[in-house]
Amino acid sequence: MEDKNLDIAAGFLSRFEDASYTPQEEKALRWRLDKRLIPILFFNITLGAVDKSTISMGALYNLRVDCDMTDGDRYSWAGSAFYFGYLLWCFPAGGLLQKFPIAKTMMAFQILWGVVLIGTGFVSSFPAFVAMRVLLGVLEAPIAPGNFLVMGMWYTRKEQPLRTGLFYTGMSSFITGPLGYVVGFITNKWFMPWRALFWIVGSITIAYAIIIGIFLPDNPVQSKFTTEKEKFIAIDRLRADQIGVENKNWKWEQFWEAILDIKTWLMLILNVLINVPNGGLGNFTPLIIAGLGYSSRIASLLFMVVGITSTASCYICNGGVFLSSKYYPKLHLRGAFMIFGLLVAMISTIFLYTLPTTAIQNRLVALFMAYFYLGPYVVSIGLVSANTAGYTKKVTVNAIIFMGWCTSNIIGPFFFRTNQAPLYPLGIAAMLFSNVGSIIMIGLYMIFCWSENRRRDRLAATEGAIPQEATEFRDLTDKQNMNFRYVW
Repeated sequence: MEDKNLDIAAGFLSRFEDASYTPQEEKALRWRLDKRLIPILFFNITLGAVDKSTISMGALYNLRVDCDMTDGDRYSWAGSAFYFGYLLWCFPAGGLLQKFPIAKTMMAFQILWGVVLIGTGFVSSFPAFVAMRVLLGVLEAPIAPGNFLVMGMWYTRKEQPLRTGLFYTGMSSFITGPLGYVVGFITNKWFMPWRALFWIVGSITIAYAIIIGIFLPDNPVQSKFTTEKEKFIAIDRLRADQIGVENKNWKWEQFWEAILDIKTWLMLILNVLINVPNGGLGNFTPLIIAGLGYSSRIASLLFMVVGITSTASCYICNGGVFLSSKYYPKLHLRGAFMIFGLLVAMISTIFLYTLPTTAIQNRLVALFMAYFYLGPYVVSIGLVSANTAGYTKKVTVNAIIFMGWCTSNIIGPFFFRTNQAPLYPLGIAAMLFSNVGSIIMIGLYMIFCWSENRRRDRLAATEGAIPQEATEFRDLTDKQNMNFRYVW
């Protein structure tokens, strides 16, 4: 009879008790995984970001006029509407990801998301547009958490930061920018540029969803692109992390542990603070650029620079974490790289706040560099995945963290007041506050993980260490498993 407390990997590994493999075999498998999984995970995140930026790009082409969003805070509400839907569906999405096959679930939601995007291109009123954005938020809710669940199934904690930096980038602007430029040549009175933008992005999303269903495996055990020996290698090399692969049984004790864990709340607050710039800049950057005197088409192209700086931030922060864990495995530098990225964003924000309006090029550079917060945010998401064990707890914590992300993206646009355009001093001040607050929360998280590791080391020294095989693939949480050590 199947033991519901065991991870899905436990039963599979029991068939390979005497099996072994070489470092060369593991390296070859890791390269195969990278070629198959990372491009899929990359486009999962990138297409979601393209979707979210269509509203800001459309705003350059009379979207606000056509959908009656020129009065008061209507445009801010339209920007926030997506995140209300996402917030509403965070926990249900987590439950669906645990209950049903991950890849198939993500495919189904992405197809529906593409359909809604296409439908958004046909609306002509503020209520209809807001309703479509809320529905889009619901449909995107399983995608990013699903990405991190997939990554945790296949990669060790040391390997995850580099891969996270590769698939969670700011490269979406390299799609949105050129699309925004091209649709700007459309002059038809009803076939407006912003409508075409939604139709194109929606069609791409549906086509890509089919690719997910074909090429993304649900888990290592059921993978069709790996041999039985490769499945064994993929799972066995995760033993030392003491995290596990997957368990389809909901465990209420893990749910409540996630709710009461101080790390959950530190990361929740961090995610609320660190994403305030995302909520504002995501909706207003093209308008800020246009406010500096650039045309709509040129503003669309300049928006691509955002992708360069934010992606550089992801590569520097996540790449730094990967290299430090590889060459200096005893050092914990994830928090340090997060603080570095936030300091760059904070200094850039200060320049954006203080530079005179006549310094157009300097203000533009400061605006682009303010996106350096993305790297630290991506490291923080990977940190949650690396420091959370127990499948139900992992699903729960992911949902809570993304609720914090939704909250900041809901409130962020309202710091950018229409009557303060194009400088938006309140919005810039909110970004500065978020940078400082995020640094403080990272420091507190690092201290907690450091002290808990020391406590566990002292217990192991005085009471004796628990054998690793007694706790591996038992679907234990990080608190239940005293062999577990936190990274920070």
